[in-house]
Amino acid sequence: MRRWLKFFGLALLGAILFLIVAVKTGPSNLGRVFALLFDFNSFSLVIISLVVVYFGALRSSIVLRSFGYKLSLWSLTTLWLAGFGAGYALPVSALGGDVVKVYFTKKKFNFLSWERAIAATGAERILDATAFFVFLVAGLAVFAIKNDLTTVLSVGVLAGLAIIMAGLVLFYFKARKKQGILQGLFDFSGLAKLKFFKGQGNDILLGAEKEMLVFFHTSKSYFGQALAVSFLRYLALFARAWLLLFFVTGHIGLFKSLAVFGFTNLGSIPPVPASLGTLELSVGLCFKGLGLGFDSGAVFSMILRSIDLLLCLVGLVYGAKFALAIAERRVLSLFKIGRGQTPSQT
Repeated sequence: MRRWLKFFGLALLGAILFLIVAVKTGPSNLGRVFALLFDFNSFSLVIISLVVVYFGALRSSIVLRSFGYKLSLWSLTTLWLAGFGAGYALPVSALGGDVVKVYFTKKKFNFLSWERAIAATGAERILDATAFFVFLVAGLAVFAIKNDLTTVLSVGVLAGLAIIMAGLVLFYFKARKKQGILQGLFDFSGLAKLKFFKGQGNDILLGAEKEMLVFFHTSKSYFGQALAVSFLRYLALFARAWLLLFFVTGHIGLFKSLAVFGFTNLGSIPPVPASLGTLELSVGLCFKGLGLGFDSGAVFSMILRSIDLLLCLVGLVYGAKFALAIAERRVLSLFKIGRGQTPSQT
């Protein structure tokens, strides 16, 4: 219940921020959003978005191959979309989309253990975070140098970057030494056995962490491939932002595009549904600091969200399809048990 209250509270906050930005930008800029959305050029943004999805599914395939599983790329694509849809529309927690992806992956491929399903998704999240923060750091660093706003803001941005980079360095240092962090976290927090997985939550998560450490430490070939694909995915996202910036402002400068992409990533961090309001605020601030105009930043954000919402809707459709298939299997299983058969009997 608390999670849903948090969700509705954040959704309300995002809606308020969005309305403030929409009122500030005025109806003429909203007209620009619709004009650009239905322009032929927006089709190129959709194509790049599909390339981003492909790289996400390809990375899933590489990580699972490191565990000895060669799975259908199309199946992994639909699972990636389902996780993206849930995480984008319903971010009730920072890992909401990952939890959905783990659950559907395990249920679709029953031969996968929970540890492997969690480890694969966790490894993907860390690889994604690595590329995400590299581009975020680069973008915010460029903004700190080139913005027309206060020096205090620039110093604050650079301090935040130092903390982010320290966290990434610490993780990879621990992974290299095969040292996990979950047991220390459990001990520090005083958590008893976690309630999920029939009270075996701690053991499952610790097992998943061991699998992840094996991937990062010993599966160097697969790790290198997966990391490269993660950076290719973010290069595609950067290309999409660069192209959209050109459509909105006519500006094609590399460094300013990198700064805009960094603030696009920054606006997606708060767990607000569809980054509503937070994306407009973050990107609008960046555009203003770079002399591109707050209104143009809002237009940029609304178009970008519209494209991501399209992918989100596709993902939610696949998520509903997976959920219905799981429910159907459970009903059939109960029916068999009611007739005196075991669930495994046919």
